[in-house]
Amino acid sequence: MSRITDGPVHDGDVLDAASLNDRFASYTQTDLNQFNHRDAAHDLPQFDAGGWLLTHAQSVQIGLNDWKHTTYVTVPGMTTMPAAAHPVEDGAGNPTVMSFGAGGLTIAVGEVFRAYWNLSVAPIGANWDTAGSLAYNLFQDGSLGSRPSSTWGGVWVTYLEWDVTDSSLTNWVPVFGQQDFTTVIGGKYGAPLANTRASAVFPADLTYANSPNGAYLPGTEIPSNFYFRGVSGAYFHAPASPITLYGLRVVIKGIMHPYSVGSTNYLVHDTVFSGYPSALWYNGGNLAVLKHLVQ
Repeated sequence: MSRITDGPVHDGDVLDAASLNDRFASYTQTDLNQFNHRDAAHDLPQFDAGGWLLTHAQSVQIGLNDWKHTTYVTVPGMTTMPAAAHPVEDGAGNPTVMSFGAGGLTIAVGEVFRAYWNLSVAPIGANWDTAGSLAYNLFQDGSLGSRPSSTWGGVWVTYLEWDVTDSSLTNWVPVFGQQDFTTVIGGKYGAPLANTRASAVFPADLTYANSPNGAYLPGTEIPSNFYFRGVSGAYFHAPASPITLYGLRVVIKGIMHPYSVGSTNYLVHDTVFSGYPSALWYNGGNLAVLKHLVQ
């Protein structure tokens, strides 16, 4: 690497502001570039005021925020197709959304939009053991009989929608890379997994059974309570052209089940599983976004 050489101070040299400035002028670098500095030479606090990296951060509570779970919002299993999404709300019918104001939030080329969300959820009931459900599986039990068994593949889905039209927040559509599970697939409604970039799923049921003598496969499965637990999701988007966002929200659909046609895997609505008594309870959570430069 280069070396700066400067002579020592001699007897009789004048030491004042001008001479000291001249002496240290060699150490002043005004044209930083890839050849004369490294990443570690920068302290992030130096760039804080100018929004050098993170240019926007925002968060909002979503759902019904009752940490004791004494009250909750109920979403019935969806059986009428194509089903409309359930926007996460506060228990009084008011959707809990993130607004970016009248001017919106513009994501430019060279920027990344990131969103994170979480919600406290509790799947209730199970209707997988009705013939016709995609989770229903009948097999031989080893005693010349057969037993039904759940695939445990039934899930509820949370995903993101945004409004890129105006601040009225009445034009919600799935975010880029996400579908709304209304595509017709072999007589069912769903979406290919390749188009679920903003989805986060959690199980719709949990069943178990014991085999007392160990000789045969278990008998009738017994549903087990899930209780409340957390689901969390993450999403990012680096636009190819500028996009302005006016609002963001989390929505719910279910019950869904994995499905395959040829070499393509899907999540589709299982309307039989979704029938009574299947439902979802949820409480509160959080939705947070960040916007930052790609570099």
